[in-house]
Amino acid sequence: MKKRSELFFGFVIIFILACNLGLSAPATITAPSAAPITDTASAPAAIVPAAATIEAPTSVPAPTGISVSANGTSFIIPQGLANGATLSALAASLSPDAPYWDIYPAYIEFALDGYVLQNKTHSARIIIYPVSEYAKVNEGAAQIISDLQTLLANPNAQTPQNLPFLPLFNAGQVFHSNEQFIKFQNGVGIRFLTQFAQAPYPANNQDLLYTFQGITSDGAYYVAAILPINIAFLPQDGNPESPLPADGVPFDWNNFENVNAHFELVKQKLNASDPNAFTPSLTSLDALMQSVFAGNQ
Repeated sequence: MKKRSELFFGFVIIFILACNLGLSAPATITAPSAAPITDTASAPAAIVPAAATIEAPTSVPAPTGISVSANGTSFIIPQGLANGATLSALAASLSPDAPYWDIYPAYIEFALDGYVLQNKTHSARIIIYPVSEYAKVNEGAAQIISDLQTLLANPNAQTPQNLPFLPLFNAGQVFHSNEQFIKFQNGVGIRFLTQFAQAPYPANNQDLLYTFQGITSDGAYYVAAILPINIAFLPQDGNPESPLPADGVPFDWNNFENVNAHFELVKQKLNASDPNAFTPSLTSLDALMQSVFAGNQ
């Protein structure tokens, strides 16, 4: 009971830590073979990516699986990853009284039906946002779009403490690992593993996710994917009473100031893990994202 009390107390007083963890600078990401996007956006209102600098992917093999095509967007779900996809067209949410994370333009979302991991914090989905519309209505999203453009335009630069991520969450990005640039059928982006939280608790399989954040070569669409992912050395969830695997990274529930050290060790183990040691494999998720074509809605 003492551990639970300490945990709940920590949830109340350490929200800021979750959003502003002082992690050491991540390693440089290996650049893709395609030429990067040229960043011409100096402010949210001037987001104009230089499309001509992105080479069309010509050597990406199409995965074997289920083809999905709707509203100008298409992709192939690799065999065993999911049973299909359901398209939803979401109406704009523009109320001035809405919290910042709940202000967005109309966009489309594909939920992956029968995804291999169920009952996780985040549902498996691919989201297509209109870039200019989102930048106009949400200053925070505009900054994230601009940050992603800068990152893609400078692939050999050191990665920032927090990587660009949409959709907006009411939580902080506590770490990122396994960063890699990936070309999709009409654009380029970055994939990485991460976890979001409102308070310090361990990296775990309930919350761990694979995400892809990319922009189409014409600058019109932002492609975001949220895909739960697991690996054997992480506990099943963030509960202090959940057992830690034999090769897991301990979390110091009595000293939350040690949270950065925990995440640093987790990052090292994640980065050193074989792509096929994950469920689903990084290879399968990368193939899904490489197959995406995001077009007119």
